[in-house]
Amino acid sequence: MTAAINFRPATADDSRACFAIFRGAIGEIMVRGGELEPDAPMPVDAERWEHDESLFAHLAANCSQWWLAEDRDGRPLGYARSIERQGTLELTEFFVAAGARGGGVGRGLLERAFAPGTGNHRCIIATTDPAAGALYLRFGVSHQTTANDMAGTPRAIALPAGYEAVPATLEDVLAIESELLGHGRAQEVAFMLADRPATILRRDGRAVAYAFGPNAGSTHAGPVAALHPADLPAALAQLEGAAHAAGVATLYLTVPYAAQVAVAHLLQRGFRLTPFLTLYLADGPWAKLDRYLPFNPCLFL
Repeated sequence: MTAAINFRPATADDSRACFAIFRGAIGEIMVRGGELEPDAPMPVDAERWEHDESLFAHLAANCSQWWLAEDRDGRPLGYARSIERQGTLELTEFFVAAGARGGGVGRGLLERAFAPGTGNHRCIIATTDPAAGALYLRFGVSHQTTANDMAGTPRAIALPAGYEAVPATLEDVLAIESELLGHGRAQEVAFMLADRPATILRRDGRAVAYAFGPNAGSTHAGPVAALHPADLPAALAQLEGAAHAAGVATLYLTVPYAAQVAVAHLLQRGFRLTPFLTLYLADGPWAKLDRYLPFNPCLFL
């Protein structure tokens, strides 16, 4: 099969085809986890694409590497994409169509989009697919923490005393992220600020946390971050209260198990663990995931 595979750099014209592969793979994972019935595939219709098109356009315009695998007739078999920010290389997507797995498609994509030796640091937010995991562990990363999607009905909740909530700015978000993630990623922060409502929490006049809520018509929120884990409940309270006021029926967050303060707070608020798990893989424990909840859907930190 290897001889029949063509690897080429992808372009913006390939976004819709990659989106279909992405949705199909996520649907399979949800079927295995019991979240989706086997005869209820993930929708890839125009409405779904319209909702996610801006995210895929951002990644297409700002990626470091983006490779597509095709068969001899030009049909897409899979794709992989990465971003590099201040020396940190992050694999944002790696998906292979069900009928194309094996035979070198996945390895060939990773060798191009997540090449060994590239980047001062390397990381992946990965699904729990065993075959993909076996590949990832050969590319310079190891398990750092597991994350669960948590879901709940947002309720009215007051911001704890001592905090001031103000609209988020690029500068404040980048300052917090640089301390927690060890690098800045102005492109992603600018995209997120344009995509979803965001708040900075100040305590004693200092920016100590931020929270990104879901955009109109969405249920997925994040990232949420705090300079100290003790400030996470306040950030989550601000997020939940704003989601309740906006009429969000169900709120979804990706929560690393390392963020124990966030897990305890959300469980107390009635949020539940869903079957959807992700693995945070990196070349070391440089990200402070005890006080950071990533972007959801979790294509990047």
